[in-house]
Amino acid sequence: MVPVTNFKPPFNVTRAGHIVLRVNDLSLSKAFYTEVIGLLVSDGDPDTVYLRGVEESCHHSLVLKATSGEPTCERIGFRVFLDEDLDKAAEYFAGIGRDCRFVDIPHQGRTLHVSDGVGMPVELVASMPRLRRVHDQYHIHRGAGALRMDHFQVAVPDAAAAAAFYTGLGFRISDYFVDKEGDTDPLGIFLYKKNNPHDIVFLTRPGPVLHHFGYIVPGASNLFQALDVSNALGFNNVLERGPGRHGEGHSLYVYLRDPDGHRVEILPPPYQTGDIDDEPIGWHRGNRHSWDPPRREAGFTRSQNSKALRFSPATKVTDFYRWKTSWLNVRCLPGARCGRSRLMNNRLHGKRGVRKNYFIIASTREGKACYQHCVCQRMNK
Repeated sequence: MVPVTNFKPPFNVTRAGHIVLRVNDLSLSKAFYTEVIGLLVSDGDPDTVYLRGVEESCHHSLVLKATSGEPTCERIGFRVFLDEDLDKAAEYFAGIGRDCRFVDIPHQGRTLHVSDGVGMPVELVASMPRLRRVHDQYHIHRGAGALRMDHFQVAVPDAAAAAAFYTGLGFRISDYFVDKEGDTDPLGIFLYKKNNPHDIVFLTRPGPVLHHFGYIVPGASNLFQALDVSNALGFNNVLERGPGRHGEGHSLYVYLRDPDGHRVEILPPPYQTGDIDDEPIGWHRGNRHSWDPPRREAGFTRSQNSKALRFSPATKVTDFYRWKTSWLNVRCLPGARCGRSRLMNNRLHGKRGVRKNYFIIASTREGKACYQHCVCQRMNK
């Protein structure tokens, strides 16, 4: 069942605040996030870089830490309203038997470390050094011109159970989805504290593993600007999925992979929510209206159990992947060609010319992925 929000929470969380990633090549990752995503460098040293969006006055929303080991997500961070909320949070977690501790973190005020209901490492912070917003200095904007941190999305074994921890802290549910109309067990839940649909999202999949984090960009054209810039700078294989439109929330989006395989979403500003009479919107495969180019399904949905919040491995573009859909049939029109070779055509359609797969990602001699669309007639069941 969909959990119910506690409207009198023990302390006041205000929004998704920041994320800490471990990366192998700090210089390359810094270049990706500044030149392609459009973040600004607030501070740094040979081992760490602190970045923020052009609208953000907080010191950082993304921290990159150099590592010689496996790239991972070290921690996700939320902002609380007042410093006293940290004391209330520590008291609350101690009362429910959850370990927590105050730590000293550079460029942050008092910070509380705790693990949430599924074991994700979380930190709560009330304040950071303030920096000037530069949203009005267009001459220094780069790439997608990312405005601000928006949300995290996490794969967990039970989305409803994971969400219940946060609804107990006053998070509200904007959207949820099930498979079929009438189902009661949600496969995905979107939770928020600020006035848009998501601060943290849970999907029912093996985990916990961080699926992606998202930054808001000014508009749809910035999605294409990021792709143009990434290609011009030699980040040729960063596009994983999109541009497209989500079913829940109907936001446009692009998913990119950074040089270490961490997944980041860029999206225009989503719809506003937060009035007391705004209730969760339920979605199922019969009322979700979305579109996108072919996804690399094997890499996009696969996740791993881990003590840390690891990202799934970067997709190998030299393999064939097929996108299967459970509610579309596809019939090839006479004479349709679906690839650059008969081999690809046979893999997609076989001899009968009818399959549920209607896109294929094909490897080229250069080792880059290209999308092969078949000329097909799509029919609803």
